[in-house]
Amino acid sequence: MSLAPSAERFPELFPFHRVLDANLVIRQLGPALARLLGPGVCGAPLMEHARFRRPVLAECSLAGLARLSRKLFVLELLMLPLQLKGQLLVEEPYAFLLGTPVLHSLDQLSALGIRLSDIARHDALADAMVMLQTKDITISDRVLRRTSDLEQLATRDALTGLGNRLLFNRELDAVLEDHHSHGQPLALLLLDVDHFKHFNDEHGHVTGDACLRAVAQRLVQLVGRGGRRVYRYGGEEFAVLLPGADVAAATQLAERVVAGFATAALQLEINGEAIPLSPRITISAGLACSDRRAGIGAMADQERPLEATALISRADEALYEAKNAGRSRLVCVR
Repeated sequence: MSLAPSAERFPELFPFHRVLDANLVIRQLGPALARLLGPGVCGAPLMEHARFRRPVLAECSLAGLARLSRKLFVLELLMLPLQLKGQLLVEEPYAFLLGTPVLHSLDQLSALGIRLSDIARHDALADAMVMLQTKDITISDRVLRRTSDLEQLATRDALTGLGNRLLFNRELDAVLEDHHSHGQPLALLLLDVDHFKHFNDEHGHVTGDACLRAVAQRLVQLVGRGGRRVYRYGGEEFAVLLPGADVAAATQLAERVVAGFATAALQLEINGEAIPLSPRITISAGLACSDRRAGIGAMADQERPLEATALISRADEALYEAKNAGRSRLVCVR
């Protein structure tokens, strides 16, 4: 099978890959590796920037690499305190080094500027090696499938099944882009479960986790669909993105959410014991809206485009005000 066509898709699949030509000159770097080493590395001989720690490269040539093909390698970078481990594939006239960083701590990851999303994609390496033995499927197909699975795991909250903070940040950036480009109205609703700490202390973490799952399910029911996106923001806080919602529509939905918890008869069943959530567990909400067309919010001034941190800060301030005003209520800022 030919690997050369797949090289075009390697950047999205393997952020730390290298593609070498027949002279072992670096012709392509994965985006994460390019970010760490700089663009000047492309066009330079591999051995000026790295050396094989394991196995030993007896002959510095494509033929020498071919003898190591499909074996696990450890490559030491000479410009950074970092090693890459992975698989070496040779399909003339190219060699492909599909490596993942060897990291010993999160501090090392942070110091080098490596992103967790870059690392997550490399769990697909083992699958990629299996693919080489499968004639009816390409490397790109199988790795993309595995990468999609990993993407789901990386962006979903394990407890509630909602989108997590990582997905929230990513999708907020996307809807802000539409907001800036097309003037589409945008609202952000931040929610906090009232009295959750006392509930959790009284009933224990298992029941507390069940409570958060029940809150998440109820929240999804109340918010509905129509482009609305629900996330677990952290702890007992949740977030709802409302792209395209003007102030009236966003306020109406937010009021429905708050009332939907205040009036619902929610309860849990833990080990055969019924534990009521209502009326103790309610929701406080902070709503931030921006609509250039109506002259509302930061986007009313086209010279000062709304930023993610500003929108979050406004919603958070509104939520804080709702908590201080007695909980189980909505505060909206424009």
